Amino acid sequence: MTTLPNATCVLHAKGANNPKQSLKLFADEQGTLRFNAVPSAESDQTAELEVDCQNANQSATFPLHLRPSFSPTVEMPTPSAESIAPTKAGYIRPALTQEEAMQLSPAALASKGYPTRPNPQESPKAFATWLRGVTQPSRYVPAKLVNRPEMTHVRQSVSGAFETSNNWSGYELRGPAGSYVAVQGMWTVPSVAYESNQHIYSAYWIGLDGDGTSDLVQAGTEQEITNINFLWFNITFTNYYAWTEFLPQQPTEQVISNFTVNPGDEISCSVSMGGNFIIPYLSGPDGIFIIDDVTRGEYTSVATPRGTTNVGGSEAEWIMERPTVGGSLPDLANYGVAFMWNASALSAKTYNWVNYSAAANQQIFMYNGSDLLSTAYYLTPSEMFFVWTAFH
Repeated sequence: MTTLPNATCVLHAKGANNPKQSLKLFADEQGTLRFNAVPSAESDQTAELEVDCQNANQSATFPLHLRPSFSPTVEMPTPSAESIAPTKAGYIRPALTQEEAMQLSPAALASKGYPTRPNPQESPKAFATWLRGVTQPSRYVPAKLVNRPEMTHVRQSVSGAFETSNNWSGYELRGPAGSYVAVQGMWTVPSVAYESNQHIYSAYWIGLDGDGTSDLVQAGTEQEITNINFLWFNITFTNYYAWTEFLPQQPTEQVISNFTVNPGDEISCSVSMGGNFIIPYLSGPDGIFIIDDVTRGEYTSVATPRGTTNVGGSEAEWIMERPTVGGSLPDLANYGVAFMWNASALSAKTYNWVNYSAAANQQIFMYNGSDLLSTAYYLTPSEMFFVWTAFH
């Protein structure tokens, strides 16, 4: 739906003010909001909602009426297919031929804005995803960052006989300071299921440091879901988006509000320290985040100044998380089973990519007290899978 340009909005039932049954959304430069709505049943009744929006200059409330039906009507037609409008910059990364994709050097690929080429023998799935991405035209989306002050991704740990966390699950490579300068991963954005009368989240990301260090450089996708009850049915609303965060100078999540993410999209992501988006190095002036939506044929990049932060590069992570919201941990959205591949880190010493399954890796289990919420398991040397177990 169309609202105010660059606005922060809250969707809720008309006249209601229940945070558990509302959804925060971010409009792009054209004022477009994107979210998913799935009703529990067909009905001839209309769900009346409101969307409260505010940008730097104005505020407004927009009515939204939804009627769940199996068949379109004149009043409620089938939604039109989304068309991707060109940006003001208008840059389209050209498609490579398969021959060019294989022959260009890593430095040449990076200088032209293409992601790192995986080894086709070691990581055939990653290579296939990469090849699809670089052999199609891809639109560059200049990132519009919006601070989400209530949301952060700091690790919270608990004691135990093995590595556990209140909010992280996944794998972590560990080494001395100066071990890793970049981390990469690919995944399919998982579709999430709701918990009755709750507003819940899951975050899928990769990063450098953050476990026992003050610095954390990270980027990924967020899955957010709530359920709003009406008299004859309920509607499940979901929001999927990309984000970055660079602790400590950027202590909360930065939503990339104009970069569209849908469930089922294949994402290729890299996080590094460096400058000019070419050669990573730990002493570089910026945290570099590159997110490529292979399914949509769009990509974006963010360079966040490091300031005085020392990025040690002692850890690389691949994580499914329940983020910290308003200082506390919400329940974990049911993501089912999710896969991550091309999970590797770039050695700061040898400039070789090291798979997550290297000897120095640590498996992390997410627990809420004694209740297991989420785990990650080995699949191949460069691929892992995550399993949701419980909301709380």
